[in-house]
Amino acid sequence: MQMRKKAPVLLLAVALLLIAACSSSSSSSSSSSSSSSSSNSTTAASASGQCPYTFAVITHGDNGSFWSVVYKGAKDAASALGCKLSEVYGSQQQGQAEPDDTAENAQIQDAINAHVNGIAVSDHDPSLMNATIAKAVAAGIPVVMLNAGCDPADLAATHAITCVGQPEQTAGQEAGEQFKDQGTTNVLCVIHQSGQNLLDRCNGIAQALGVGSTCATGTPPKAGPACNELILSTPNAASNPQQADQQIVSYLQAHPQINAVMTLNNAIAGSLVTALGSGSKTKIGTFDLDSSVVTDLQNGSLDFAIDQQQYLQGYLPIVTLYLDLKAHGNSVSPGQVLDTGPLVVNKANVSTVEAAINAGED
Repeated sequence: MQMRKKAPVLLLAVALLLIAACSSSSSSSSSSSSSSSSSNSTTAASASGQCPYTFAVITHGDNGSFWSVVYKGAKDAASALGCKLSEVYGSQQQGQAEPDDTAENAQIQDAINAHVNGIAVSDHDPSLMNATIAKAVAAGIPVVMLNAGCDPADLAATHAITCVGQPEQTAGQEAGEQFKDQGTTNVLCVIHQSGQNLLDRCNGIAQALGVGSTCATGTPPKAGPACNELILSTPNAASNPQQADQQIVSYLQAHPQINAVMTLNNAIAGSLVTALGSGSKTKIGTFDLDSSVVTDLQNGSLDFAIDQQQYLQGYLPIVTLYLDLKAHGNSVSPGQVLDTGPLVVNKANVSTVEAAINAGED
């Protein structure tokens, strides 16, 4: 599969917008005045090249290898613009088994109460959070969703500007196509924690394999094509991948007809490569990258990875919120998903993303 470019044009466009915005604020602020103290402070901030806005970043994540990159993107964007971030919230603390959706929803309400200028949020539980996000928009606080909630129905319900992320079902379809092209079509999809986004990935695999709209549960068929889900019972599986992978290995031993495994977390994938050993003929794909995934792709022990370019999921919402406020409602991809993935990475092209990973930007 041909690799998509790693968004240099997009980042260049963002940089040009920032330069233009800063130049505009410097030239216009000298010719305008306001009687209110808030307007005076905004004008002074603009004249000094500083952004007068404070944004809240609220997610269902932790500060691990994936989410720390998202947060770095948000912090880098705020720094480049001169904006402020209120506390970067993550509802799942290190060591917790699952994200705390109730806590995240409360953090959205806290941001509303604090009268922040904009909110970037992962809509991890739409049934709980959509109403609260819509409440923020009704209060005059623009919202950009990131990572989770990248669904037209959720965008319509929340009235968020856009969702910056990876359409998960599409990403699953990309993974399924990779296995299909290699003739490994009896696929086990490993789910490490709750979340509709993970189910959507598995369902996308099933659709690409032509076995229905959903990935099945229960006993896999004797021959492919097939997609079966394995929901890990290990608490906080991503932080205990060795223990979690024992369950995967046992499942594969009991069902030798399975010839491919798709993990939805890179830590579990790396540990599974070790657990199965170099003699295994089972193809392994994963979502998301880190330095260990790069090594496994380079030596061929991992077949491919789906990269959602999470640095952009942190960076672009801050820029989008800034432009919405500064440029009188100008918006990027209004009411639609602003895709950051899926980007298929394999042995042939992994070197092109290795530098970004080393810089903490993927």
